[in-house]
Amino acid sequence: MNSELLARTLLHLTQIGFAVTLTALLWYFFKVYQRSYLKSWAIAFSCFTAYATFILVEIFWQPVFAAEFLGLGVKFLYISFCYGFAVWILVGVYEAVKQQRLATRTVNQLLLLVTSIALLSVTLFLLLPQWQEMTLYLQFYMRLVLIGFALCVAGFWLWSLTKRIFATKVVASAMLAWGSLFLASAGSMLLHDVQEESIQMILYFKHLELLVQVILGLGLIIWLQEDERSTNQQLTAKTQYLDSHDPLTGALNRDALLRQLSLVLQADKPIILLMIGLDSFKVVNESVGLKQGDRILREVNRRFESSIVKPCLIARTGGDIFALVLEDCTTDRQKLFALQHLEQLIEKPFTTDSGLIKLTASIGLACAPQHAVEADMLLQKANIAFHHCKRLQQRCTFYQPGMEEESARLLNLEKDLLLALEHDQFVFYFQPQWDLREQRIEAFEALVRWEHPQKGLLMPCQFLPLVEQVGLSKELDLLLLEKAVCTLAEWKKQGIQVPLAVNMSPVHFQVDGLKSRIQQLLLKYQVSPAVLELEITENTAMGDMEKGSNYINELQQMGIRVSIDDFGTGYSSLGYLRKMPIDKIKIDRSFVTEMAANDSDMMIVKTMITLAHGLGKRILAEGVETETQLLLLRTLACDAIQGYLLAKPLPEAEALALLNGCALSR
Repeated sequence: MNSELLARTLLHLTQIGFAVTLTALLWYFFKVYQRSYLKSWAIAFSCFTAYATFILVEIFWQPVFAAEFLGLGVKFLYISFCYGFAVWILVGVYEAVKQQRLATRTVNQLLLLVTSIALLSVTLFLLLPQWQEMTLYLQFYMRLVLIGFALCVAGFWLWSLTKRIFATKVVASAMLAWGSLFLASAGSMLLHDVQEESIQMILYFKHLELLVQVILGLGLIIWLQEDERSTNQQLTAKTQYLDSHDPLTGALNRDALLRQLSLVLQADKPIILLMIGLDSFKVVNESVGLKQGDRILREVNRRFESSIVKPCLIARTGGDIFALVLEDCTTDRQKLFALQHLEQLIEKPFTTDSGLIKLTASIGLACAPQHAVEADMLLQKANIAFHHCKRLQQRCTFYQPGMEEESARLLNLEKDLLLALEHDQFVFYFQPQWDLREQRIEAFEALVRWEHPQKGLLMPCQFLPLVEQVGLSKELDLLLLEKAVCTLAEWKKQGIQVPLAVNMSPVHFQVDGLKSRIQQLLLKYQVSPAVLELEITENTAMGDMEKGSNYINELQQMGIRVSIDDFGTGYSSLGYLRKMPIDKIKIDRSFVTEMAANDSDMMIVKTMITLAHGLGKRILAEGVETETQLLLLRTLACDAIQGYLLAKPLPEAEALALLNGCALSR
């Protein structure tokens, strides 16, 4: 073996060894870091290893390549590996630049294309022997040009990145240099007969190729390290961001609010902390979906950020609760303006896929240094004011000393209410409704009482407002609804078929679960829906006219009657009343009480009765306590009455005795 051949062999072995080492390193790093471009480059250099190995084999075993069929197969393989190297280099660069994996289908299509080119370059001469002279061009020159072109494209692609780090420049330069070497080699050989190419030129080319290959390999390793460091920095920054911000809206979280609020308080400047909660946001999530609800929360935060009151801190402390810190807002006029502006921001309609949604908010406020000088205490005071505002259904409430005791009292009451629900301490008292035409009891209204273990029998006014404040209205409604249906079932066994009216709270009415629950109870106790009547307030039915009307229609289709309680105290709109498909209207007692002495109340009652009859609805007067009131209502053709003149709310046994007594007297 002469010295030139030995030098060439050593260069090829060094090149192969380096390619194998680089392949192993890239594959190892892929297993550790799971970066798709590392896998692609590992495959690329494994293809290059196979390609370089075939070239070394060609140097020492020329007969293998000279054999007719075996030689064609070997040539096809090493040309395919050569093209595979170019494809996988490009795939790796794409994945590194785009930071995403290239679709497997696209990769397969590229590999199929270059494999077809390789197959065509070795079989074309079997099909067309006259093209034999083109062998060198298709199998050698075209291979060098395609590899060189692929490497140059990859290099230019990396140079085009707007954010180039040192390793990117190294890799891009190495790819451009390597590609240029392949193109220069192909050009040189095209200009001169390949057989006359000196061995020295080949050695120079191989030395340069090995140098560039080493630089490329080192650049790829450095790139990986810098990429990993950059990723770790991004993860650290993201972790730090999430440690202090709400991931949904980008507002501060509670802990970050306390930290930054402490810094603001150190300046000894007067500030206002507002706790702002969206009203009935749970209903919004249930109606339009959680994704749309999240979209609304992000929009709320955006509106606060662009607000003209310029909050110095914005935080999301709960599901639909935001905290805002305002500086330079000291006078009552400035505070009023800020509150009105923030209310308007919330009340501006939100756009969802289901249409526009309007919301309102409850706002609790605490001031520093009047109410607290420490961040956690100020937040606590604002939170107490917010919940007080929610309980009283107000728009905004400033913190006042003593609210803590009220919160503690409500907490104890909530425990008592939960125990009362669990131990069935709520009972019904029944007040009869008298039909003035038929002169008989036409129905009973079920009125709830609380048999408190220590306080005795409590009237509705003593606990129902508190039930609503602590959010147990729905649970109480369900309990009373089942108790009413159970009572009707017991009366059915005794041969008593008299309707029973049950009051429904606004929170529970129009909830889809209520209809299914009523159906389940009627089926369970085998009770006819015709004897169950639901009483709702005027505002409950007419808050959402279209939805309320549809819901009442569905209840009537089930056979359940619906009546409007306390009519005249709410919207009292003729348009609403005309469209609302109710069975009975109950005139509020406030009009009946003074109708004998007050001409205005008398005219209102007369108008209500005439209106109801004109719309084909029954009308009942509540709070009838005197014979004079009864006589006037008879004269005005009222359909039915209810009040102390007939009977106070009675325990079940006394109510049934009254019913039997009235039946016997007839």
